[in-house]
Amino acid sequence: NNPILTHSKALSQLTLAERSIVAYDNQFGYKLFKEISYQEKNENIFISPLSVAMALGMTYNGANGSTQEAMQKTLELSGLTLQEINASYKNLIELLANLDPKVKFQLANSIWYREIFPVEDEFIDINKTYFDAQVSGLDFSAPNASNIINGWVNEKTNGKIEKIVDDPINPLTMMFLINAIYFKGTWTYEFDESQTRDDIFTLPDGSKKPCQMMTQEGEFQYFENDDFQAIDLPYGDGDFSMTLFLPRLEKDVDSLIGELNPENWNRWISSFHKQELTLQFPKFTLEYEIKLND
Repeated sequence: NNPILTHSKALSQLTLAERSIVAYDNQFGYKLFKEISYQEKNENIFISPLSVAMALGMTYNGANGSTQEAMQKTLELSGLTLQEINASYKNLIELLANLDPKVKFQLANSIWYREIFPVEDEFIDINKTYFDAQVSGLDFSAPNASNIINGWVNEKTNGKIEKIVDDPINPLTMMFLINAIYFKGTWTYEFDESQTRDDIFTLPDGSKKPCQMMTQEGEFQYFENDDFQAIDLPYGDGDFSMTLFLPRLEKDVDSLIGELNPENWNRWISSFHKQELTLQFPKFTLEYEIKLND
């Protein structure tokens, strides 16, 4: 749930409207993350607000009236015209894909509609032009329909997501709007595999689990206060990073999540400074799935 481009040199390349879309997407991201963490207590949560916002951004072009107003409010898009929103997403897609030659960042959009469903040409053209969307009419009742869509997702995520559409496709479903993001970054400061040891990770309820703990010493961007310790781990040339927050022993994760908002985030990030320290970080793999309709 790392906000995009908040402390990147790429921010200076954005127009006012594009900066607004970044700010709105981040605001939406905090809102979405808090809602999910409230619903999914004690679960590991792994989401991409940018992915959700972009899929809904495509959908927004087909909305009208009260639906459009509700989406505008949820996505925090008030104050921007539809043209500004679309143009901003187009430039953001190009910027993120080419931001760092040492990082692989693929962002792909697609629209699949039931062949008999009449889709307005303007809707298709806008999503092709601004979201670089692959648009295909498909016989959803055909035996291989779900395989075709799942194959696209599998390819665009380099095999990380093998299935997104159930088989058979629900007869009431008329259209899928899909966003797929694939990110592969090499740490700017890599962990030495020989320094990885068997260790214990303590969960919020106090229980302990065995883990593989990576260790390295170096100079990192670091910040701490009474509530947490935080470190920023850059990828590649430093335009992408993983920002880690560790609540103090007497604090819990939920209280830290409650403090997540643009004002606090920007204040914290601007307080990071280089510091020599020893970092211990567990190796982990996460898989996560959630239905966001409600």
